[in-house]
Amino acid sequence: MRRVNLALALFAMLGLASSCATAPKKPPASSAGPADVAADTSSIPVPPVSTPISQPPQSLKRLPPITVGLKWDLDSLTIDPIGEARLEGVGPRTVGVDERVSVRVRNGGGAVVSVRGGGAAWQESLWPRDTLWLAATAERSESPEALIRWNEKTWRGQFKVFLNPRGKLTVATRLPIEDYLLGVLPGEIGPLGDDRMEAGRAQAVAARSFTLFYTGRRGVEGFDLFSTVEDQVYGPTEIESPPASQCVRSTSGEVALYDGSPIRANYSSTCGGITADVWEAWPTPPMPYLVSHLDRGPNGDYCASSPHHRWHEEFTAAEFLSNVKRFAPTFGIRLPAAGMGRLVDVTVESRSRSGRAWLLVVATSTGEIRIPAHSLRPMLRRPGRSEAILRSTLIKVGVRRDPTTKRAREVIINGAGSGHGVGLCQTGALGMAREGRKGEEIIRHYFPGVEIRRFD
Repeated sequence: MRRVNLALALFAMLGLASSCATAPKKPPASSAGPADVAADTSSIPVPPVSTPISQPPQSLKRLPPITVGLKWDLDSLTIDPIGEARLEGVGPRTVGVDERVSVRVRNGGGAVVSVRGGGAAWQESLWPRDTLWLAATAERSESPEALIRWNEKTWRGQFKVFLNPRGKLTVATRLPIEDYLLGVLPGEIGPLGDDRMEAGRAQAVAARSFTLFYTGRRGVEGFDLFSTVEDQVYGPTEIESPPASQCVRSTSGEVALYDGSPIRANYSSTCGGITADVWEAWPTPPMPYLVSHLDRGPNGDYCASSPHHRWHEEFTAAEFLSNVKRFAPTFGIRLPAAGMGRLVDVTVESRSRSGRAWLLVVATSTGEIRIPAHSLRPMLRRPGRSEAILRSTLIKVGVRRDPTTKRAREVIINGAGSGHGVGLCQTGALGMAREGRKGEEIIRHYFPGVEIRRFD
C-alpha cells in the first residue's frame, strides 16, 4: 500500500485527491487497450500501420548495426553521395562525386534507377524482389566523403532503397548503433550544458538499450525502427551537437541489462513527480525494472522545471464530445446507439498504481462512454489543437456547470507531466544531473535492478 499512499500524496499536492472515487488498483487482465500510444509525443505520428515485434536478444556479444526507416511510400527520390560511392543490388557500379542516383516508381509496376551527372547516363530496373544499396567507399566513417545527401540533408550510413508492399519506395539507412545515436540524442534530450551532461550520458545509455531491445520491431516494413516518435526520433548530421555526441562517445557500448538482456528502456518528457508501471501505458505484462516510484529529491520533484510539470486545460462541452465522437471508432470505444446527446458528467472511475486515470467515464444524456487508459491520451485532443494528444493521464477531471440550468458547460482537466511516464523522465534526469548525480546513478534510479555493461 505504500506506493498507493505516495501517489495519493502527490495528488494532494496537485489538488487531485478529490477525484479519487476509488482506490488505485492494478487493472484486470481484460482491460488492455488497443495499440501502443507513441512514446513521448504531442501529436499523432504518421508511419504506416504495422504490428511491433519486440524480441530482445537473450545474449549480447557485440552491438549489431541498425537499419532505420527514413521515409516510405515515396513515388521518387534522389540520393547524392558526397564522395565516391558503390551501388549494389541493381547493376553494380561506382557512383562518382559528380553523379547522383534517382529512383522513380514506374507505371505498371517496378521502378527505374538512373545515375546522371558527369559521364554518360546509366539506367536499370528495380523490381519488388530487389534491394538497392548505396554506400560510400571512404574508409573512415567520420570522413565527410562517407556521408550521403538526401532530402536536402546529410546522412550517415549505407542507404537502402526498395519497393515496399504498397508498391511505393522506402528509403532507409543502415549504420552502427553508435553513429545512429549521434542523430538520436540531440532530438531526445535537447540542449546540454555543463551541468546537464550526466543526463545526456544517461539518455545515451537508455537510447542504446532501447534500440537493442526493439531491433527488428518494424521488420515487416523492411527495417528495424522508424525514425519518428513512434520509436526514436533520428535526424541528419545537421542536428548533431558536440555535447550530445560527447555523451554518446563517453558511454560507447554501455547497455542497461536485466537478466543478461538489454532492457526495454522507455522514456518520456516529464513524469509529473511519479513514474508509471509499464502496464499503465501499454497492454503488456509487468516488468521488474519498469515500476512506479516517486521521482523527487530533497529539493522536490526532479522534473519541476518542466513547463509540463503542472498544467491546465479547458474544453467546451461541445468540443469535448466532438473529440470523443471523432476518435472513439479508432480505438474501438462504443458510443451510445442513440447518438452523443448532451454532456452530463465526466469522472475518473478508477486509477492505476501511480494514480493515473485508468478508466474515464463520460456520461451523456443518451448513455455512458467508457474510455480505458490506453486510449485516453489520443482520444482527448488538446483544446483548439486537434493534432495534439492529451499530455498525460495523471489528471483530475471536473465539470463546470451553468449556474442556472446546472448543465455541463466546460470540462476542466488539471494534470501533471507529459508522456506515458514509464521509465526515464527526461526533465527529471536533467534535474538529477543539476544536483550532481552521475549518468549511471540516473539510469539505476529510473530502471531499478539493472546492471550496466560495456560491449564492443
